[in-house]
This record gives sequence, C-alpha cells and structure tokens, in this order.
Amino acid sequence: MAKVDTKKRKRHDESKEKTSFRVEEMEENFPRGGKEDVTPLERRVLRQKAKEDVLFNETGDTNGTESIAAGVKRAMTGTNTRVVKKRKTKLLEFPRPKTLHPGSLLLGAVQDIHPLEVLVSLPYNMRGSIAITDISDVLTELAKAEANLGDDGAEVAEQQSVPRMEQLFQIGSLLPCYVTAVRDNKMVSLSINPRLVNANLSASDVKADMVIPGWIRSVEDHGYIVDFGVAGKDGFLLKKNAEEFVETSNKGKPLSRGQVVQCLILGGADARSVPVTINPSRVCLAVLPATSTVILQSLLPGVLVNISLQEVALNGAIGTFLGSFEGWVGVHHLPERSHSLDNVQLKKKMKGRIVWVDVQAKTVGLSLCKHIVQNECLQFGSLEIGDKFEDAMVVWVDSPRALILDLGNSVFGFCPLGLVYDDKKDAIGKEYKIGSHHACRLVQFNRLDGFAIVSLQPSVLDRPYMKFADLKVGEAVEGKVERHGDYGMTVSLTDTIRGMVPRLHLADVDLKNPKARFKEGGAVKCRVLSLEPEKRRLLLTCKRSLVQSDKERLCDYSQAKPGEVYQGVIAAVREIGCVVRFFGDVVGRVHKLELSSIQLVTDPKAVFSVGQTVECRVLECKPASRELKVSFRLDRGDPLAAVDGLDVSVVMDLEVMGVTSGGINLRAPSGELAFLPTPHLSDYPSLCAPLLKIHQAGLEKATREGTQYTLKKVMVVCKKLNFRPALVTLKSSIVEQLGKEGKGPAFSDLKVGMVRVGFIKKAMPYGCFVEFPNNCCGLAPIKSLSDEFVVNPSDVYQEMQTVRAKIAEVDSVKERFLVTLKPSDLKMCSRLSQKEVYEDSLVQFERLLGERDQLLRDQGVLEGPLVKAFRPGSCTEAEVKGVQGNLVMLELGDRVKAIGVLQSKKWLCCAPAAADHTLCASSPAPDLEVGSNVTVCILDVDMSDSSLIVSLNPRLVESCSAMKPVKGNKKKLQHSVMELGTTVMTTVEYKTPYYVLCSCSTIAGVYPAFGIFDAVQLGCVPDYVAKLKPGEQISAVILRQASVLRSALDGPPIVHLLSAPPTRQHPSTTQLHMGPVEVNVGDIIDVVVQKVAPTQINVKHRLLRGRIHCTMLKDSVEKGFFFSKGIGLGDVIRARVIACNEQHSEGASNTLVSKKTTVLDLTTKPILMDPSVPITKEVMEVDLTPGKVVTGYITEVGKGLHIALSPSILVHAPPLLVTNRIEILKKLSSHYTPGEAVECTVVKHGSLGRCKGLVSLMGPAAEPKVGDVIVGHPLSLLSKEGGLLVSLPFSTVGRVDITNVTDHYKNNPLQAVKKLDFIKCYVLSVDSDKIELSLRASRTGEEVIKDEAASESPVDPEVRCVEDLEVGQLVRGYVKASSNVGIFVRLGPSIDGRVKITNLCDGFVKDFKSIHPVGKLVKAKVLGVEVGEKKVELSLRLSHVDPAAAKELRKTQGKSKVKKVRPTSDGESAEEEESSLSEEEVTGVPSEEEDGEGEGSEKVPKATLKPTGGFVWDTSQLKNELSSSEDEEEEDNMEEPPAKKSKRQKRATKMAEEASLYSTEQVLMDTNRPPETPDDFDRLLVSRPNCSAIWVQYMAFHLHTAEVDKARAIAQRALKTISFREEHEKLNVWVALMNLENIYGTPESLVQVFEEALKQNDTQTVFFKLASIYTRAKKFDLAEQLYQTMIKRFGASVKVWTHYGLFLMKQGRLQAARSLLQKCLKNIHSKQHHVDAISKFAQLEFQYGEPERGATEFESLVSTYPKRVDLWSVYMDMMLKKGEVKRVREIFERAIHLKISAKKMRFIFKRYVEFEKAHGTSAHVECVREKARTYVESKALDNAAY
Repeated sequence: MAKVDTKKRKRHDESKEKTSFRVEEMEENFPRGGKEDVTPLERRVLRQKAKEDVLFNETGDTNGTESIAAGVKRAMTGTNTRVVKKRKTKLLEFPRPKTLHPGSLLLGAVQDIHPLEVLVSLPYNMRGSIAITDISDVLTELAKAEANLGDDGAEVAEQQSVPRMEQLFQIGSLLPCYVTAVRDNKMVSLSINPRLVNANLSASDVKADMVIPGWIRSVEDHGYIVDFGVAGKDGFLLKKNAEEFVETSNKGKPLSRGQVVQCLILGGADARSVPVTINPSRVCLAVLPATSTVILQSLLPGVLVNISLQEVALNGAIGTFLGSFEGWVGVHHLPERSHSLDNVQLKKKMKGRIVWVDVQAKTVGLSLCKHIVQNECLQFGSLEIGDKFEDAMVVWVDSPRALILDLGNSVFGFCPLGLVYDDKKDAIGKEYKIGSHHACRLVQFNRLDGFAIVSLQPSVLDRPYMKFADLKVGEAVEGKVERHGDYGMTVSLTDTIRGMVPRLHLADVDLKNPKARFKEGGAVKCRVLSLEPEKRRLLLTCKRSLVQSDKERLCDYSQAKPGEVYQGVIAAVREIGCVVRFFGDVVGRVHKLELSSIQLVTDPKAVFSVGQTVECRVLECKPASRELKVSFRLDRGDPLAAVDGLDVSVVMDLEVMGVTSGGINLRAPSGELAFLPTPHLSDYPSLCAPLLKIHQAGLEKATREGTQYTLKKVMVVCKKLNFRPALVTLKSSIVEQLGKEGKGPAFSDLKVGMVRVGFIKKAMPYGCFVEFPNNCCGLAPIKSLSDEFVVNPSDVYQEMQTVRAKIAEVDSVKERFLVTLKPSDLKMCSRLSQKEVYEDSLVQFERLLGERDQLLRDQGVLEGPLVKAFRPGSCTEAEVKGVQGNLVMLELGDRVKAIGVLQSKKWLCCAPAAADHTLCASSPAPDLEVGSNVTVCILDVDMSDSSLIVSLNPRLVESCSAMKPVKGNKKKLQHSVMELGTTVMTTVEYKTPYYVLCSCSTIAGVYPAFGIFDAVQLGCVPDYVAKLKPGEQISAVILRQASVLRSALDGPPIVHLLSAPPTRQHPSTTQLHMGPVEVNVGDIIDVVVQKVAPTQINVKHRLLRGRIHCTMLKDSVEKGFFFSKGIGLGDVIRARVIACNEQHSEGASNTLVSKKTTVLDLTTKPILMDPSVPITKEVMEVDLTPGKVVTGYITEVGKGLHIALSPSILVHAPPLLVTNRIEILKKLSSHYTPGEAVECTVVKHGSLGRCKGLVSLMGPAAEPKVGDVIVGHPLSLLSKEGGLLVSLPFSTVGRVDITNVTDHYKNNPLQAVKKLDFIKCYVLSVDSDKIELSLRASRTGEEVIKDEAASESPVDPEVRCVEDLEVGQLVRGYVKASSNVGIFVRLGPSIDGRVKITNLCDGFVKDFKSIHPVGKLVKAKVLGVEVGEKKVELSLRLSHVDPAAAKELRKTQGKSKVKKVRPTSDGESAEEEESSLSEEEVTGVPSEEEDGEGEGSEKVPKATLKPTGGFVWDTSQLKNELSSSEDEEEEDNMEEPPAKKSKRQKRATKMAEEASLYSTEQVLMDTNRPPETPDDFDRLLVSRPNCSAIWVQYMAFHLHTAEVDKARAIAQRALKTISFREEHEKLNVWVALMNLENIYGTPESLVQVFEEALKQNDTQTVFFKLASIYTRAKKFDLAEQLYQTMIKRFGASVKVWTHYGLFLMKQGRLQAARSLLQKCLKNIHSKQHHVDAISKFAQLEFQYGEPERGATEFESLVSTYPKRVDLWSVYMDMMLKKGEVKRVREIFERAIHLKISAKKMRFIFKRYVEFEKAHGTSAHVECVREKARTYVESKALDNAAY
C-alpha cells in the first residue's frame, strides 16, 4: 500500500507538471479572487484526475504524454466502486434559512400573489417573499410616487399607475431570486431586480444561448428595450419574439414598463444591444453549452445545463456540469421521485437546472426533477390547504430533520420536524419508520420542490381552520399573542393565519398597560371581528362582552332586521350622535334623539365614549346602499313612525324630562320626545334665562317630591323630521299666529309679499336662515337684514331670535325662497294707519310687561325684598357701596342691590354693563363718598342679576317724592293726570332694545314713564330712537295712564315716541289720496326710494316726485363713506322738504301744451329735521373761505374731480390737487368713485364755469420748499433758454433746465418729457420770481425717460455752480447759442461754457453753426475756469475729448501722401513726399512766416495734407491707394515738379484738408451711426463683447462681401469671446453658424458644426434650431429625418412630438400627423402628458387640419377630465377662433353646471360674461349674471348647516 502511495505521489507530481499549462489557461478563463490561485473545486478536479492517471492508466504511460482531456474523458466513462463507497458516507449541507446570507441566488416558484408582495416557494422547504419595490427600478419609483401622492383639495396631476401584481406574475412561474435578508420567522426576503440578480455579470459575460433576466425599460414601435442591469449591455426584444409569452403568460396584455422577463440571448453578444426572445418554448429548452466560457459568479438559477452524476452521498448526489463545475443534487431533486439513492445512475448525461448558487461558499445546487427541467411547477390537482389524509405512508426519513410521506396520486408530502410533534423534540422517533402509516393534514404547498407540506401534530389535525377562508365572521377562536404595537396586538391563530386586535378591542375598558394583561406567547381567546380572505386581513376582538356573549351577532347588512337587538362597539362620537361598528363591515348610525329612553342627550361626548360596547335595536336597513340606522332605545319600536299627537299648531301639556343650558327636554303622553330651546321660552331674550332657572328649580322640586313636572300650553311648531325631535315653543307671537291660522303653511302656500313670524335658525357670513312653523326655512341675504349696512349678521341677530320676515322671492323648482327682514320692507307691506301702529306697538309692549310680571309671580318672591322694593317711581334712601370708574354700586334696604352710572359729574340712569352709558341731562351731583347716603328714584328692575335700575336725577327724585299714595292703598302711587292721546315732551333716561325709560315733564313735575316706539321688526330699534342719547328730548303721545304691575295697573304710564314733532296740518293734506297733494317747504313727510342715482336718491311721496341730494343726507360723514350705503329700492325714509321746484314736461303727442310737475328737494340731515330750524338760503349755504375744510361727495371723475358740497354748490379739484402719486393720477377713475365722500380744503372761491371754486384733497395751500418732491404737468418749451415750464399744485409754475431732465443726457430730452401728462419734480431752489426744478432720477427716485441705451452711459453730473467744474474735466452739455467767435454750451441751469472757433475741432471748419445747431448734445473738455467772473472755457477738439480716437485717426491717415515744400528760383514752393505727419501738420495751423512774409520772401518748408475728396472708411481701399502711391513714387521723382501754387491755392487746399479731417472726427463721435467697416465692428465689440447681435451683424457684413471664411472666423472668435455664463448669446452664434453652413457650406460641414453645438448647448434646443433651419430652407426630407431622430432620442418629451406633428400638418400630411399621435401616446407613460399631447394635437387640427376632428378630441378630453378648467378654456378659444359663437355658448352652459370648486367656477363665469359682452347682447350678459347669482345662492344653501 505504501508502494501504491509512493507511485501515486510520483504520478501526481508528473501530472502536475504535465498539466501546468492547462492550469494557466483555466486561470485566464476562470479568474479567481483571494490569495490562492486555485480554488478548492479546481484543486479537487485536478487531484481526482491525477488519481485516475495513477490508478487506471493501463498503458503505463509515465512520460506525461497523455492529455488531461483524455484522462477526464476516460474517467467519465468508467466506474470506481471504491470512490462511491467512500463518498456515500458524506452528508451534503443544503441551504437553510440559518445558513443563507444576503447575496445568495435561489430559484423560486410563485406560490401566492398579494397586492403588495408575492410569496415564493424556495428549494428545500424554504419560503420567501418579493415586495413590490424589489421587482425593478421603474416599479420602485412608481410605487414610491404613488405612496407620496396626496389630495389637498386641488386637482393632482395623474401619474402612471403601478401595474397590478396579477399582471406581472403567474402562479407557478419560476424566477431567479436574490436573497436580501432572512427574517425572524424564517421568511426570506427576496428581490428579482435584474440589477441585483445580474450584479456579478459584466458585458463580456453575456453570451449567446444564455438565459438572463431583464426588465422592460421602454416600449418602441417594433419591440421593447430590455435592461439587464449590466453596464454596457442591453437587449432588444422584437414583438414577434414576445407574442407567445404575451398570449400564454401575460393574459394577452402587452408588456409594461418595469416588468421582469427571462430572456434568451439569440446572438450578437459582442454588440451593445443584443437580440433576445422571451417565448417560453425557446427559453425553457435553452441549454447553456459547455463550450461557453463561464465562471462561477456568472451562473444564475434557472439555467438549464447538461449534468453527469459522479458520486452518491447520504442525502443526495454530486454531479459535474459545464466541464469542471461540481453541483449537489438533493434526494428529492433526483430524476425519479423514488426518494431512494439505490437507483442513482452515475456517469450518465442528463439535463438539469440550477436551483441555487452560493458564491461565498462556492457551491451550486442542481435539480433533475422533471417539472423543474421543463421550467414548470408541480400541479397538485384538487388538493387544498386543510385536507386530511388518514393513511399516508412514510417513504423517506431524513433523521432528524424531516419525513416524506406518500399521499397517493403521485403526490408526496413533506413534514419537517417542527410539524411532527406538538412538543419540541430534537429528532424524529422510531415510530415514524419507512413504511409506517400515519394521519396528516396539508398545511402548505412547495411548488418548487413539488411537495405538499403536511403536519402530523394532533393539534393541527383537530384544528377547525387552516386558512383564512375557513374562518367565519363572529366565530370564537384561540391564538397566541405574538407582539404588541402602536395600533394594537398581533395574534397568531396558526403558522399562516395572523390577525390584529385593535386597541379599542383589547378589553371592555381602556388598558393603560396591555402588555401586562396580554403577555407575548400567551394564549388568548378572541372573536373574528372582520375578515378579508383575498387580502389576508383579519381583525379580532378580545372584549369579554363580545367574546363571551351568546347573543346573535350582526355580520352582514342583509342579516339586519328592524326591531332586532344586536351588540356593537361605538366607533365614533359626534355632536349629532354615535357611529356603531358591528361584526364584518357593518356600520350603523345612532342619532342623538335615539341615544337614551330617559332623556334627550344634548352632548353625546359627555355620555358615551369610543370603544364602549352597546346594545342596539335596528330601526332601518338598506343593504343596497349599505345604510343602517339603529337606536339605543331598546324599549321603543320604529321612531320614524308618524305620531299624530305632535302635529304642528297642537297645544298640549308636556312632561319635563330634563333641563340643560340649551333648553328643556319634554315628553308627550304618547312617549314621543320634544325639545324646547331656551330662546323659545319667550319672545324677549332678557327673560329666557330667568325662565329657564324657574323651570329647573321646579323640576328639582318635583323630583324631590316624586311628582311630575309639566309645562302647560306648549305649542308644536315643527314636526319630527328624520331624527330631529319635534320642536315646541312658548313664544307668544308664534303661538298667536299659529292659533289664528290653525296650521303652518306648506311651501306651496308661500306667496311673495307674505309676512310671517319666524325665528333665526342660523346666522352665516352671507345672511341668516329664517325658519317658520312646519319646517319651512328661507334665506335672508345680508343686504336684506337691516336698513343699515351690516358687516356681520351675527352682530344683528342671534339664533332662535323672533323675527318678522317678508317673502321676497320663491323658487318653486328648487323649493327654496328668500325673505327680507328690513323694517322698511315690512312697513311698506303692513299699510297700517297711525292708530293701528300705536295699537300694535302697545300690544307688544304689554305682552312684555305681562310676561315679566308673570315671571316675578312664578318666582314665588312677591314678598321678597327685591319685589317689595321694586316700585317704579318711588324714592328711597340708598347707601353708596363703591365707585369704580363711572359705575356707582348702591344698596337699598334689606340688602337690595342697585346700580347707577356716574360720568362727568352728572348722574346717569342705566343698567349695569349697558351698551349706552351716556350722559343724562341732570343737575350736577354732589360728591359721592363710600358710605354716604343718597336719595334715588327707582326706574326699572334688571331680571338678569336681580338688581334695580335707579336714577339720581334731583328733579325726578323731587317730583316722585311729592307723589301722594292713593287713598286706601299705600303701595299705589298717584300719578299726575295725563289725558290719553295728548302729546307731551319726554326726556330720555335709559334705552333698551324694546322700550325706553323716560321722564315726562308736566306742569305738576317730572315723572317716570315707559316709552315705546314703532318696532316693525321685533327687537330692532328704529333709527330715530337709536340716535337718541340720554338727556335728549322727544315728543310722545300718551297711550296708557298706567302699566301692569303685580297683576294690577300700578306701573308707570306708557307713551309712544314720535319720529318727528307734530307739524301744522294743511287743508290740502287732509284730502283724499286720490286728489292733488299739497306739500310745503319745511314739512316732514315719508317718501319711498324709487332709484339710487350716483349723486342723489330719487323718491316718491304719493303722486309727487322728489330727490334727496347726496349732501342732504347726513350732517357729518367720514372719508370714504358712500351716501347710498344701506339704502335700497322701496325703503321708506322720513325727510323734510327744503324746496319745491316746478318743471315743465312734454305732454302727450296729441296735445300742444306742456304739463307742470312739482319736484321736491328733500333732506334727512338731523340738523335740518328740527322743525324749529327754518329752511333758508343761509342754512343751505356752505362757507367757501380759502383754507376752510369741507366735506362733499364726488359727482364726476375726469380731468380732476367734481365735488358737490350742497345741491347748488359744485367745486373742482384739479388733478394736481388730488394726490401726489402719479400712478393714481393716471387712473383716477380706479381710485375715486362718484358718490364717495371726500374731505377737501378750499383753495379758491370764485366762479369757474359751473364750479364755484377750487378745492384740494392734499390739505391747505403751501409753497414748495427746497427738497420737496412734487408732481407737475408739462406746459411749454422754452426755446431760447433751453428748458421746460411745469405747472405745479396751487397755481404755481416751475422751470426745468435741459440739463436737469435726466441723469444720462440724450438728444432732445424735452420733446419726450412734454408728451407726458404728469412728471415727478424735485425742487432745487425757490426764488421770488421762479422755482427751479429737476427731473433727474437721482433726485426724484424715478426715471422720467426710460432709455436702456442711455442708462448704460455714465451719469452726467449736476453743475450747480462754477466751483463744480475743474480744469481738464470732461463734461457733456447742450449747445445753447452760436456766434461768430464760437458757440456756447449749456452745462447747468445757470452755467454756460464758451467754445472758441479754434477749439471746435482739430481741423478747419468753414460752417460750424450748421454742424453745431442749438440743442445738440456735445462732449467737451474744460480748459479754464474763472470762479469770480463765472466763466468757463471749453474745447470740443477730438484730441482733447478722446485722445485715443484722435490717435487712431492719425494712424489711419498717417500713410497718406504728403508733399514737402522746397524753394525754387521763382519764389514758388515745390512739393516732395514725406512718409509721416506731425501733430502740428495735421491741425493745419499756419506758421508765423506764412502769416507775416510777403509773396516773394523765402519760407520754411511746411507740410500740408493733400486733399483726397473726403475720408474713406474702407481701410482696405486706403491700403490699396497707399501701395499704388508707393509704386508710383519712383515715377513721380522722374517727373518734372508741378507748377508753383499761389497763396490762395495753398489756403484753399489747407481748408479742404481741415474740413475733411473735421468730418472724420464728427463721424467717429456719432454713437448712433451703424458700423460700416471691420474697425467699426471691432470698436463696438470692445464695449459689448457678449452681445450676440453685433457678432451676427459682423458675420453678415463679411457674407455680403462673399468672404465666407472670414464670417466663419468671426463666429469662432465670438464663441471664444462670449462669456460662458451667457448661454443664450452663445446659442445665437451657433444658430447663425449653422445657418451659414446650411447656405454656404457642405452637408459635412453643417453636421460638424451641429455636433459641436450639441456638446456645448442644450441638446434638445439645438435639434429644434436645426429642424427650423431645414424647414425654412425647404429641405423637408432632412427635417423629417431629424425629427425621426429626435422622437427616438427624446421620446418622453411632448414638445418634440407636437413640433413634429406641426411640421407634418404644415406639409398637409394629416394622416401621418394623426398616426404620430398614437405613437406619442405609446412612448409617453405619464397620463398627464397624454392629456397635454392630445390637447396640442387637437389644437393643430383646428389650425391646419379638420376642426371637427379637433372638436371631437377636445370633447373626449373634457368628458374624461371634466375638472380640468384649462382644457375647457382652450376648447372655447379654438371654437371661438373658428367663429362658432353658438357652440361656444353651449360649451359655457355645460361648463357652468360642472361640480368643481367655487374658484374655478368663478373663472368660468368671468369668461362667460366677457364672451357675451363681446359677442352677445345685454340680455345675454344679464342672463349669465343671473345664473352666477343663482350658483352663489345655491352654494350658500348647500354649505349651510342643518
């Protein structure tokens, strides 16, 4: 044996040397990581081959010439029994949840599909789940977006929806999975995202015939792009290669984005995009060839390979595949499912599929099962979870882990150790040996292994349920507590069934520590609360009252029977009742009327709590609509049944069940409940609270005595309605009305004009809802609540307040009506005589006194101290208890409290906390000290706090003290004799909402009395009473000599307050109304408003017409008040006649005479309503003294304001006296409205046309001050001085110098300013004769002339004095004047500078006046300043102003030919050329010799500039001339010298040269001249290098001269020069360059420029630019090719598709454009973008195609998305452009009936009105407005609470 071992080692070493080259080759093909070069698998293969060479080499070849491949082949064909026997002792370790780690790859079979996850069966009895976020990146993004999507009231843009799991997966399909985690419950978290599954693959690993998962990234025209998650490798799936998969596995639906598919690589593996197929017939048969270069990391689960089993282990076999890979096959995954290793065939090739790959452990699992090899899962037929098998035979024992049992029909069951015993054991016992039979139960399926998971546990065999469908709602179950959470407790019923117990259902009481009650792992008894088997949702309850109850449980709506009682749990408590949840999804509602049989529960939250178990009786159930109404009143039947005893207007006695702050709960003899609200105890709110206390005390007393407390004569006003109890009342006004009518009117009985008594149901911001008997409810809009302006309705009316209402409008279609509560409307409707008015007021007041007297008697305290002390008119002593501010606390005898008010040392008579603590006309009071005693007169009693209202008025106290008691009755006082019907003068002492406490002055003295008034509306004080203050006097008529007191007429007298003093009755006024009516000046009459005009109110008094001017309404008003505020048509106004005017009106057409009509001028001003004030002109006049502040009303807004101060006085406010804000002056009509009150100051009094003077709204006249910024109006130009006259406020005039117009000088600035209406001025100086102004923005803060070009220039400084200038300073100014010695330049308002002729330019100027006209803007240099004499010397020379430009000019002219003078014999000068000129030569100034010498004298040669006939801007031409002149120089030297010039000729030549030079300078100084040469462009680009427009013009300049290359060079130069931040400017240059190449270049050059532009700009924008270039050039083929590229590259952009569609439409290719829309919708996945695309293409149909087709598309859009107002708007615009006015109107009609938000509906109505104004008539406009009003009212009614 040792020999053999020695030989083996020797042969092994030799074989290692022989195979070294093969190992290196394997390392290249299978690169490994780590420290070792050879993996354990490779080492094992090599060792085995070496052994085979030693043991089985029959040839005895020891030289190593045999190849390894031959040895391997020989080894595969032979057998080695020794090896098999040795290896059979090995136990293979297959994956388990404990040994799995993230990154492992497993093959899984879809077992179950849930909405958010997929359950997967894994190899070797493992389970996993795939969440929706672990499928692909696209689905993850969609799921997150949908989870974050919310609805906040606004419309949310529709997103692409997440596909349902059923669309992506199919039960039984096999998936390669990536392990992400292993949870505690042994559930494996998986992912099938190709990015993770293929994480170990590179682009080179993807080979042909390889199956690899991928997800659909995009949908194309002919197929799909598949993403493998491998960098640099994609797949393209033709639609024909997916047809079979779509039909068989995808239910006929197309593939969706994000869906994962198994792809077979067809070929072209070297390309970036490889062709693939997903047809199952090819994918499942694809075998990975052994020739493929594969590494372990590239192996994927599910790949089909050829396998050869080599060895057998204890629990499986070991095989090889793909050459040298080793894989493990479990006993259950062998070809024959015999579950035995005896028949394993070794060395036989067969097909198998990889089921797991563990790269970390370097192990691979294989399966040879038939169903897995065929890429299918095993079908279990009709077996279901929970089936029992009584005789299952054990066929395999994998001790100690599991059993395999034969269940029959070729189905095997797998039972792990944990499912064999109920108790925990370490191994399977001997009773479970092979061949033994046992009973088991199916608990789960493993579709991959092909096993039915069974359990042998007795507890499972006896379990009544195994799946969710086995459970029943309401069934009692037992489980184990798994864990506690924030929302409740999780209970496990089985391994697969778990339920949630909400916190409310943990117990009958609220548990503070549920973990102490229910411990984790402990057993718990529950009952199924609700169940959703398809969603695997289970809710349980642990409430003992429900778990242990034997009562019938309500589990379905169809089970509910009226009258039956069921148990439920309160889920919510609300103000109107409770929500009760039963078993299942049954929910019932309990109205608060049905909460108790004992009393009405007004506050359910105080009685019931959420989670409380209750018993309910079913009242009504509608299973179809899932509505259930239940009641807690178990002793009652159906409460909806009609009860005849509680009918409207029925008066009965009702038993008091309870008293709350809100009212009294009552019960009728029939058992029906009723409710009496607290405000319904009386018509008068002040009595309601005391009455409620009396009834509460009465109920408590009856309860103590064990008797029944009953309310007498209670009337039903509203019947029971649904769950609303019958409403009863004790309001005397309603009881009286129903008593007369017998029954409240129904809606059909309501008529316009009818007056009814009702009560306020609810006050809303837009009005009040008024309810009448018999459940009729109408709306009183806010404008119909009062004659005064109402801001908040709740400030005027309180809920349940009694009111009188007039029916104003009835809508019989919608069964709703409007009412008015305005006293003027009620008064006009009543038509009562004065006597009837007095009687009505007296009845109301006596009713109040009667109820109050009854209240005092019911209190049972008639003998109490308060009642004893309450004797109105009596005087008593009181002690001062305290003084707090103006309140005086007093105490009468027997500790009776009394309160008075002290203010300004005067005694007041008012109640505590009263709203009208105003001063009484009383004598000065003595000083009050705490503890001192005073005498007071008792006026009234305050029932709210049981105190008396007293007065300390000495006159009243003295008169009442002298009043004697009646004989025989000491308590009764003798009032002075007052005859009924007589008019007396009363003084107001104190006011209440229902009466006035006053004192009547008689001959005998002053006595207290009750003053009542004409209260048409209950509780509404008339205006004339509201304006009264304590101490004021008013006339009254005596109606009663005494009032009720203690059931007897012992109270003070009752008088009726008159609205105006009685006037003299004229005979004509007492005539019948049918005759003529005579009215005199000074009479006070009642008039009816007929019309409210802008400046007056037109009224009518019987047959006479009249007017109330806006100035005749009130004595004083506040600024901004509108005189018509609160005045409506039909209002009755009491006014006084101030004038009677006769007007002539034309008669009938058949008469020849005119009729005379009388028009009354009236007033309602309180000061003129006093009859003692005579109506004279003096009273009507207004003081117009200058400086007087007056108030008037705007009558007209135009060029200023016309303001009326009185009917005959009209004044004018010019615009400059209205405001100092220009924006308001430009739109006066937007800020001031006719009829608005304004406060103004009189400026001037005098006749100004129809106006009597001038007024100012800016205060009194004031002189302008230095530094003020005021508004002025340009008047005229000052041509001589160079300025502008400006009109200023208060008739002043200012002057603006031309240098003070703007900070940046420009030509002719005054002309632009004169065109303005208003300008803002700054006051520079104010002298006695003139005001100097400035319009500079630096002074006023606002630029008067907006010029962007001028604003870029430097600021021209202000020159206020000579000291502001310095020698050498450059300034700009305007030419003021010209003279023979030079010109004068305006530098400031008083500063001029002189320019001598020699300083006008560097050369000679012949006519400088025409070159420098007056007003021209020039630039000069300061040469000298004489401060004392205020003289400034300037220069306009270019060399002084701009030396650089002068130098450039000299360089340009420097190469010109210049002749030198040389002397000759005849005294003339000769010329010779010189190459350059000096500065003196250019200026052309003559020398001294030339000026002083004679003709024959010898002169020094002096060069002059040869005239060339003008300056040439083209430098190239100039260079040509210079070069030609140089060429001719030699010839010129050979020529004879020219003739000698005279002085005159020389002087003329010199002047021509200077003129030419001057013109050149002027051209250079002209900034408005367009560039004409390259130098001009270069000079311009120095200042603006980033301006693309100049660069493009520069390019065009060269293109005009056919210099294309230069234009290209300019473009490249521009791209380098323009800053990188100026992206838009660079883009313009790129577009120009592409245009250039398109016209002048070649296609190749254009493409090159296009590609460069793509790199440096936005790609899509460049594509659009090139497409437009092609289209304009009519290169339609190239444009279409470009668009085809764009839709592939930017397929998700709607803009690209719409531009392409526009291109096709313009070409007339309508059908192609429509087909393009369909492609667009397929490529764009967002539904929001779908809507935009369809809308754009529909608009194109309107413009270029068929309008009807476009209309059809819009109809489809607005039908699908009716709330998209933008779609409706575009639809209307398109139809309107086609002139379809009628159809547009129909669209509007449809839109206004949509159910959308009020904001959107307002937009539609606004557009509708604008449309009708433009295309309809006034009737159409009014109709739309009426519909808008109807909509607003309907919304108001819908939003009102019941």
